Amino acid sequence: MLVSRRPRPHRESGRAARYTSSRGIPPVGTDTLKPRTNSEWVRELSAGGETQAAALEELRAYLLRAARYALARAHGRLTRASAFDLDQLAQDCAQNALIAILDRLADFRGDSRFTTWAYSFAINMALVAARRESWKKVSLDALLELRGPWGRRIESDTRFGDPERTSRRAEAWRVIQEIMDRDLSERQRQTLKVIVADEVPLDELVRHWGSTRNAVYKLLHDARRKLKSRLEARGFDPRELLDLFSKPT
Repeated sequence: MLVSRRPRPHRESGRAARYTSSRGIPPVGTDTLKPRTNSEWVRELSAGGETQAAALEELRAYLLRAARYALARAHGRLTRASAFDLDQLAQDCAQNALIAILDRLADFRGDSRFTTWAYSFAINMALVAARRESWKKVSLDALLELRGPWGRRIESDTRFGDPERTSRRAEAWRVIQEIMDRDLSERQRQTLKVIVADEVPLDELVRHWGSTRNAVYKLLHDARRKLKSRLEARGFDPRELLDLFSKPT
């Protein structure tokens, strides 16, 4: 099996674990895999020749099952995708996960079973892919319209059932909008709205604008930094604002 492309660095997080636990997804069964210890997995994947080829083939099949399962669970985001497209997406996720695992093989510390560690790569790849695919049919031009309803939606949100909290949220939101209108550039406001409020993946905005990740990230970073400093100057504690706009537990 040829593995030629090198991926962008895989950033591990608890996302896969949270996804599986919150949605009741059991780990993909390992019964079809040859029994191996952690050290045997690392050794065989690094061995070369037929030994490596066999380990790669088994691992890729395992990753493919994990990717297919995760994409099936994310079907709400992928309602317009055909069965063929979903399978191709799963194949890509499995291959990218395999490449990332090989690239990070030396980082595996053995704190968990190797298959559990590898599983998280496939799940993360599938989650990112599902989110990216779900935005392909969305008009970013409409979302970039700054006169959209996002501000009114946040200000009028009454789900918290606390009149005082709702009033404080409305006051804070008016100050936030005032700062954004007065102190942020149009591109900074658009970036903040689309990525933070509408939860559009940064890469989709990069693609839409024909820009670069660094350029869009800088817009987002500068917008957040300026908003934070202006809020602090007005006497608002950012931590209190996060609590004010978060859902009560």
